[in-house]
Amino acid sequence: MSKILLLDDESELREEVAAYLRQQGFDVDEAASLREFDQKMRAKQYDMVILDRLLPDGDSLERVDDFRAQHPHCGVIMFTARDSSRDRISGYKLGADHYLTKPIRMDELSVIVMALSRRLQANQVWRLNSAGWSLTTPDHQSVNLTGLEYVFMYELAQHAPRAVTRAALVEALGKSQDSYDPRNLDTLVLRLRKKVLETTGIALPLKTMHGSGYSFSLAIPIF
Repeated sequence: MSKILLLDDESELREEVAAYLRQQGFDVDEAASLREFDQKMRAKQYDMVILDRLLPDGDSLERVDDFRAQHPHCGVIMFTARDSSRDRISGYKLGADHYLTKPIRMDELSVIVMALSRRLQANQVWRLNSAGWSLTTPDHQSVNLTGLEYVFMYELAQHAPRAVTRAALVEALGKSQDSYDPRNLDTLVLRLRKKVLETTGIALPLKTMHGSGYSFSLAIPIF
């Protein structure tokens, strides 16, 4: 499920668009200003953003170039009341994936968001490297793994995106169910998440299946 941040100062339209996209299965947060948008971008990682162009505190189009540099894997859809070819060309040149003019057609927006979501997911390839015990992010950053971290990731990669039970993970780590403290597995996961985020700035797409185990939400090839 793609995470979307919707920026628009028109509360009625913003709420309508957000409600519609949630019905389509997307996780949508809302922002009414560039300041609020920046705060939410710092607090959470999003798969795509939908930006109204003209806002009380600035023109979001002027931010797209810098935004692209900071978030290269985040999709960008622009909303605007301006319909000139020059504005559209400027939007695409600065890095917008799509440029929609108001009034917004919900069916058209839905098709665009779904297509962009599929494309972004196809580009999010993580790789597990067996030769050097490392994990490579979609933008080719490398994270060195300890022996236990590698075995843990290898077991998840073998079954991704399906979940692996805690019992199977403990066994893969060479531990005994009778003597192994299950909190040690949670600590391993916590440290691995922290290492990847601090090293690369990218959150590890690792899901906790409460009470049962863990899963890597994307297919992850092993080299």
